Amino acid sequence: MAQAALGFVRLVLCALCLSVPFAAWAEGDDEAWIGKPAPAFQVKDLDGKDLRLSDFAGKKLVWINFWGLRCGPCIQEMPVLEKVYKTYEARGVVMIGLNSDGVDGNHIRKAVAERPELKSMGVTFPMAADPEFKAIDAYQLAGAPLNVLVDKEGVIRYRHTGYEPGDEAQYTEAIDKLLSR
Repeated sequence: MAQAALGFVRLVLCALCLSVPFAAWAEGDDEAWIGKPAPAFQVKDLDGKDLRLSDFAGKKLVWINFWGLRCGPCIQEMPVLEKVYKTYEARGVVMIGLNSDGVDGNHIRKAVAERPELKSMGVTFPMAADPEFKAIDAYQLAGAPLNVLVDKEGVIRYRHTGYEPGDEAQYTEAIDKLLSR
């Protein structure tokens, strides 16, 4: 019995030792993306039209927001993102809300129409579905919301996982920095 308990303790300690470096790597993962080419994607917007990252190459900065229908911080962040979008839209910034639930556009549209907290988001920027998780997998979504800023050359210049009120100051700083180039 004591041997079994000792074996269990060793197993738990080994798992902890392995998980600490992984957790540290995962926390710093956003920084590892900076300066790398943004993975290409093609998704359907909520009207069923194709939306590709390459559509904006050489023309606009692209802010990609990966969000979920049941993600509280995602929904809380949406009105903030709408303000950022309205502030920078005329200056050459496009924002894409890419849903990470693996559902189609009809499901998203229905959920927004039926749920008061989604109705009140007031989003006017393009929203898209990724039912096959292709873009989500390409960007290695580990938590939502995830915000990624891609420059006109298709390079990731900012990446941030999670949302807390006040994060928008970082968002506008990242956009302003790229627009001032």
